[in-house]
Amino acid sequence: MRQILVIAASVLLTGITNGCVFQDRSGCPAYLSLDFSGTQDEVSDIHLVIRQEDGHIYRDTLHKDEFRNVYELPVRRGKVDLAAFGNIDRMAFDDGFLIEQGNDADNLFTFFLSATYDQDLSFDTVTLRKDFTGLHIRIAGEQHDSLEISIECNSVGYGLDGKIIEGRFIHYPESSFIDDGNMHYYDFFSRITRQMDTSLTLTVSSCSGARATVAVIPLSGYLSEAGIDMESAGISDLFLTFDISRSSLVISTESWTSTEHINITI
Repeated sequence: MRQILVIAASVLLTGITNGCVFQDRSGCPAYLSLDFSGTQDEVSDIHLVIRQEDGHIYRDTLHKDEFRNVYELPVRRGKVDLAAFGNIDRMAFDDGFLIEQGNDADNLFTFFLSATYDQDLSFDTVTLRKDFTGLHIRIAGEQHDSLEISIECNSVGYGLDGKIIEGRFIHYPESSFIDDGNMHYYDFFSRITRQMDTSLTLTVSSCSGARATVAVIPLSGYLSEAGIDMESAGISDLFLTFDISRSSLVISTESWTSTEHINITI
C-alpha cells in the first residue's frame, strides 16, 4: 500500500512540475482587465488601440452601453502602449488619430498609458479627458462685409503615446450672421487639438467684392498673454470676440457673457 502511495505522489508531483504552476510562463499571455465605468456622459464610443512591444497593434471599439462592463483581453507580456480615443468621427487612424485636410478636430476625449504587464492578471482604470479646444469666435461686422476666417496651426492629432502629431492644419469654418438688434456680428466655430508650438493663427477676410485680408491675428501669443496654456490637458473651450474697428480681442474660458474675461488691444 505504501508503495502505491509513493508512486501516486511521484506521478502527481511530476504533473504539477510539468504543468502551469511551476513552468516558465514568460511565453504565456497576461490577462488585462480595463475599467471604463468612469467615462464621461459626453463620450458615445471609444476606439481602443493597444500597441505591444513587438509592434503588434490590437484595435477595438466600445460603445456607450459597454462602458459599465469590465473589458478583458490577453496581451503579450512586456511593455504596452494603451490609447483610448473617445468620439472619433472624421479623424483618421495612422498610428494615432489625425485631422484630415479641410476638417477640424473631433469632439475628442483621450487616455494614454504606457505600462509593463508581466503578471498573469493585471487591472487598470481608463479615465478619459477632454483633449480638444472649441474655438467660439465672434467678429463684429455688418452683413455686407461678408466676413470669413481661417484657422491655421502645426498640430493635427495625437499618437498612441499621447504626443501631439505635427502637420499642417487649416480650417475654414462656416459663418452665421447674427443681428440681435443691438449688435451685428459673425459667429464661427472650430475645434483644435492641444498645440505643440506657437503657430496658431486666425486670419479674417472680407469677401465683399474682391477678396481681401482684414486681419492676421497670432492667437498663440495673445492666448499666452492671457495666461492660457494651449499645451495643457483638459483645456477649456475659448470664447473670442474680435472688434476690427476697435482693434480689440476679448478672451473668455466660460461664455460670451461671462464677466471673467481678458481684454487685449491688438
